[in-house]
Amino acid sequence: MGNDYYIGIDLGGSFIKGAAISPEGIILSNNKRPTESKAPTPQIIDNIYNVIKELIGMHGGNPLALGMGIPGAIQFEKGVVTRSPHFPNWNHFDIRSAFAQKISVPFFIDNDANCAALGELWQGSGKITSNFCLLTLGTGIGGGIVLDKKLLRGADGMAAEIGHLIVEPEGKPCGCGGRGCLEKYVSAHSAVEQALEQFDSAVAGNLCRAANSMKDKVTSKLLFDLATEGDPFCASLFQTMGKYLGIGFADLVHIFNIERIIIGGGMMAAWDLLIPPAIREMKSRTYQIPAERVKVVPAECGEDAGVLGAVYLAKTGL
Repeated sequence: MGNDYYIGIDLGGSFIKGAAISPEGIILSNNKRPTESKAPTPQIIDNIYNVIKELIGMHGGNPLALGMGIPGAIQFEKGVVTRSPHFPNWNHFDIRSAFAQKISVPFFIDNDANCAALGELWQGSGKITSNFCLLTLGTGIGGGIVLDKKLLRGADGMAAEIGHLIVEPEGKPCGCGGRGCLEKYVSAHSAVEQALEQFDSAVAGNLCRAANSMKDKVTSKLLFDLATEGDPFCASLFQTMGKYLGIGFADLVHIFNIERIIIGGGMMAAWDLLIPPAIREMKSRTYQIPAERVKVVPAECGEDAGVLGAVYLAKTGL
């Protein structure tokens, strides 16, 4: 096979996912191992390198280039991690230099959600459009924005922090230091938090019984299952989350006049509960023409979006 392939790495707090990918975007092989995010930095770097080394061993030669998506604020041009929630010691960490003695091919890094957006641009729901936003809905909210087929990074590499759009000015405190952020109202974690606030009330009777009166048994999956079965309380939680999500959609439409909002992440399973109220709320808050233009669609690349986007980054340098 020679060197007609790239390597993409999706670095998470729990796992390092890697893939060898052809120049056309075909995944040739995958590799995965635990991150050990609490280990010393040299050990984490070795773990990443071992994923890379094993992929090279499968395909021979050297890859054309290597790309990596990392959670946190990234200085793309310098190859520096300004900060990362999963790696608290990585403050202004020059990860490119850390790999300079280990790999001799071009090496690019970016925020993991940005890489996922690039993956959708290259091989997914963003292929047929020039202007879109990717939202990953899970335990929190990640995002990436593509305008005129180019990634929007911002001055500090921190553009598209969509989870921190303000949807309630005096709302719940957020870990970012602000209040009323979108991900405090729309995420798997926030769904559980909101359910527990009313757990002991009469309206949450079905939930209480399903959880055997034990708050630690309340999960986002349990809430989803009960809502799907028609439980009014749990269904109302998703309706409320959908409303807040629609406010976030409206902000994105007003600012960027995008053509598509692409939804990925674990909460995609709740599409029928979340997205219809979100679209209604968005349309009630935006100008008619851009609201009618924008389409809300599911992501297509799934868990491969990050490695695909990392390779697209390495392939194009965008």
